[in-house]
Amino acid sequence: MAKKSSTTALTPEQHAAQDKRYQENHEYDYVIVGTGSSALTVGALLANAGKRVCMLEAHDIPGGYCQSFRTGDFYFCAQVHYIWGCAPGGKIYEFLKRIGLEKDITFELFDTSGYDVMALPDGKKVRIPYGWDKLVENVVEVYPDQKEPMEKFVRVMKKLREEFKHLPDRKLKWWEYLKAFRVPTIIKYRKATVQNLFDECGLSKEAQAVLCANAGDFMEPPERLSLFMYVALFGGYNTGAYYPTKHFKYYIERLAKFITDHEGCHIYYETEVDKINTEGTKVVSVETKNGKMFTAKNYICNGDPKKMASIIGMDKFPKEYQQKLDYEYSPAGVVVYLGLKDIDLREYGFGSSNIWHLEAWDMNKMWKEMGEVNFEQPWIFMSTPTLHTDQPGTTPSPQHQILEIAAYTEYKPFKEAQDRGYAEYAKLKQKIAERMIDIVEEKYIPEIRKHIMVKTVGTSTTNEDFVLTPHGNAYGATMTPEQVTLKRLKAKTPFENFWWCNASSGWAGMYGTVATGIQLYMDLTGDTFYNNHVLRSDEDTIADL
Repeated sequence: MAKKSSTTALTPEQHAAQDKRYQENHEYDYVIVGTGSSALTVGALLANAGKRVCMLEAHDIPGGYCQSFRTGDFYFCAQVHYIWGCAPGGKIYEFLKRIGLEKDITFELFDTSGYDVMALPDGKKVRIPYGWDKLVENVVEVYPDQKEPMEKFVRVMKKLREEFKHLPDRKLKWWEYLKAFRVPTIIKYRKATVQNLFDECGLSKEAQAVLCANAGDFMEPPERLSLFMYVALFGGYNTGAYYPTKHFKYYIERLAKFITDHEGCHIYYETEVDKINTEGTKVVSVETKNGKMFTAKNYICNGDPKKMASIIGMDKFPKEYQQKLDYEYSPAGVVVYLGLKDIDLREYGFGSSNIWHLEAWDMNKMWKEMGEVNFEQPWIFMSTPTLHTDQPGTTPSPQHQILEIAAYTEYKPFKEAQDRGYAEYAKLKQKIAERMIDIVEEKYIPEIRKHIMVKTVGTSTTNEDFVLTPHGNAYGATMTPEQVTLKRLKAKTPFENFWWCNASSGWAGMYGTVATGIQLYMDLTGDTFYNNHVLRSDEDTIADL
């Protein structure tokens, strides 16, 4: 389906400038397909190291899921709301420091009393703070009988966080398996879901709801979500949740400019790759839909590996490798982006934190119902980026504010409606959006519709349209236990000069994709500027907050 809207499609003059540059026959060290978070990370590091980098982007702006699109006079970040790893010693901070932008791209810490607020079906609210012990305190304060189960749950989380530091960032050597005694908790829970641990600890439905109200962060319910992924993400935010001082829009645009400011480095927009040519064990060129061919010594692919492997030719991959490419996609959801006027959301309980609202207790049940577009008792997520920083850049004036409401539902209902006709698709997504706004109006902001200046709704088919993600997936390969251990792809491919660099070949989310880009750069260059094994403890990081 053609795009129904666009930020600013390239002008004829911009196309002419790109065509002129192409005709100059530049020589590149790396051609990178895509400009998502991991691609911009590895691209910026390579450019900083003196490599000539060419990036090819199908859309008219960079960023992938981190892009900020314009509707009216508002800019909305497509999918990212908060991140971690932004303090000194954190991966995002150290990446920016490596390229000299740590004082240019800065971050604001979310509310120290609770970066997430879990609003529960009984009307009670529990704030998610920094620090495991404080988390136990906050849950027990509201649900006093949960002290022992919560302490047991947190003990496992702490052990896993500590043992993760012993794992190498590469394939294990045979003799390293002999050191398994150092990671007994990892071995015990390697196949566990979050629900497995909930049940083992004897957590009540109330405590479970508090701990998994943010299931939308993982795009899986507790009965399917890998415990390891839960620990990584929940534990990451536990050490500091952040929002960029100048918004995600500036973060992405600044990285793109940083790359193109380096001599011999370019980004081509509206330049979708549809052919990857190989000879023997090497990639020799890529071709684009607009008739251009790009060559380099090396190639990095930010696109979906399964999709791009089919472009190369699946028969060119060994059978064992094809099995790794046979992954299940993560789901996505629906997001309602609202530009508001004549309102201060702080007067309605919003601030420098997010709100996760649950209409029912059982997240697993909600997940099944919402996947079938049953929104009678859904969960919704509310984010207020204009309250996370006082910097302008996303609204017409400081008097305007942004509220983003997100929820989960499957790709299939939207795709089927779209195939029947755009009018039917629009009707379905507006029906869901209005139900989500109804909940906000009933529970949080009376008469919110009077303040809506701009409204746009994104679904998984929107993702597929703008980011070219199969099924509109949010996180590449979904994060079930089977897909986060040995089966998960890495950057290396059967081609000696071609690497993956994306959520499916590394880790999802803003932090995960930055980490993926960092790791690939270090593997390619030997410039190991970040060492996972000398990380500060969670306790020390939290103490600084």
